[in-house]
Amino acid sequence: MNKVIFIGPPGSGKGTQASLLKENLDYFLLSTGDLLREEMKNDTNLGKEIKHYINNGLFVPDEIITDFIIDYIEKNELHKKKVVFDGFPRRIAQAKALEEQLVKYKRDIDCVIMIDLSDDDIIKRLSGRKSCPSCKAVYPADKSNDICDKCKTALIKRADDNVNTIKKRIKIYNKETFPLIEYYKNKYKIFKIDGRENIENTHSRIMEIVSNNE
Repeated sequence: MNKVIFIGPPGSGKGTQASLLKENLDYFLLSTGDLLREEMKNDTNLGKEIKHYINNGLFVPDEIITDFIIDYIEKNELHKKKVVFDGFPRRIAQAKALEEQLVKYKRDIDCVIMIDLSDDDIIKRLSGRKSCPSCKAVYPADKSNDICDKCKTALIKRADDNVNTIKKRIKIYNKETFPLIEYYKNKYKIFKIDGRENIENTHSRIMEIVSNNE
């Protein structure tokens, strides 16, 4: 498989699983969240605009995120690489823009992997998690210390990981991303995975999906 899309609500673990796919099968990871956070870290004009939306639990508007990601795909010639998409597309308009970009180079989406998780589980998981500002690793609330295991940086709690903001993100996901899932059901292979499973079991299932659908 050359082009795999991950879809799932906030806190479903799709970012972790996309990173594992990158590490184990040499995929290029296009993480929209990481790219946007880099813009915010660099305090660019785009970064300031993005920060307003994310800190209020909102999706960045289509016209901003789509232009940004499509330009990134073009500049990095991602049509030539095995890519796992994490966080893009999130809406049908974004999906169509991605398809148009790939069609230019006679490429297409190979499959869509949806990681499902209940609203209650999302709130519990996100409201307690800790993140590394350096390497972007994420840890559960019950981690024994506040130091990143990978790079030894002090962990932080992300501004958007409070209960009110999480509920807004869930509401927006349910309203705006579910239509995308229906859209993809009519176009590509879509695989649904239980997000309550631990990281290892979820990864094994994803490896099985990718390996069996080459």
